[in-house]
Amino acid sequence: MDAVRRRRFLLAASALLAAPLARAQARRPGRPFRIGVIPHMSPWGLEQVESAMRDLGWVRGRDFALFQSDIPYGGDVDLTVKRVVDGGPDLIFAAVTSYVVVAQHLTKTIPIVMWASGYPVEAGVARSYARSGTNVTGLAIYAGTDIFGKLLELLREAKPGIGRVGVLWSYAPPAHPRAEIDPCYDAIRKAARSLGLDVRMLEVDQPERMAAAFDWIASQRVEALMLTSGAPLAPHRQEIMTFTIEKRLPTIVDFEWLGIEPQPLLRYSPSAAALIRQAVVYVDKILKGANPADLPIERPAKFELVVNQKTATALGITIPQSILIRADRVIE
Repeated sequence: MDAVRRRRFLLAASALLAAPLARAQARRPGRPFRIGVIPHMSPWGLEQVESAMRDLGWVRGRDFALFQSDIPYGGDVDLTVKRVVDGGPDLIFAAVTSYVVVAQHLTKTIPIVMWASGYPVEAGVARSYARSGTNVTGLAIYAGTDIFGKLLELLREAKPGIGRVGVLWSYAPPAHPRAEIDPCYDAIRKAARSLGLDVRMLEVDQPERMAAAFDWIASQRVEALMLTSGAPLAPHRQEIMTFTIEKRLPTIVDFEWLGIEPQPLLRYSPSAAALIRQAVVYVDKILKGANPADLPIERPAKFELVVNQKTATALGITIPQSILIRADRVIE
């Protein structure tokens, strides 16, 4: 490549990397930055974003505005993301890898800050954790795949003697690529062998599959359930918990299931409020001029173990003291 062509190539590459920044800074003077939110957030979640922004000196209405698709989490992912992108955001504040994958397919220029995602590098939306290299940056909530083995370990410790555990896996294709989830399956199988558990797994890739999933749980005669928090399960969380109480099945989840009762027996995950606060630092940096491609993808500052004693009482089980003394929070 001669010197002229090489210079043109470098200029074009630099312009491409700078495009998210240029778009974010191209707002009209006096117009608040428009932040599109995917998937749909509850009023509680929006309040967490506003509070974190306010602590960094941003005022909602004056400096920034939040908007979203109004399609509930677990609804049409493609339509959810398209509505937000079509709304002309200066930045997208996103959770869940499947939504981020669709968002980046629709735009390579709008900065996307993840406040909760699985494995963005493996999913192909970022080039590395040390430096994103794309318009996507923020947080990945898992430091590795061992977390899923930890969930199994906690579930068995909460009810010693269980032998067969069911896993409802909702991070499923086509929304989640195999490159992202296969390592998780390997970790679950490895942990099952180590713990002496018979683990039965079912992929739930659409909300409509939940009726069949209930039949599957009954047919497998499982003694406890590990539940992931992907979009296909979201519309059925209340129904799932009612079912598990009726069947006396202890449960553990990998993220907060807000707004339902009863709650899962155990949760081991970062706090949603803490994740939002950590990710808003990225929003602040990008709206002030940082290029998302230059930023690393961080892990959560902390995981917390939450035990729900109300659910334990409903299940008729006693949580061992070894779990209770390690819990970050016990819900009485």
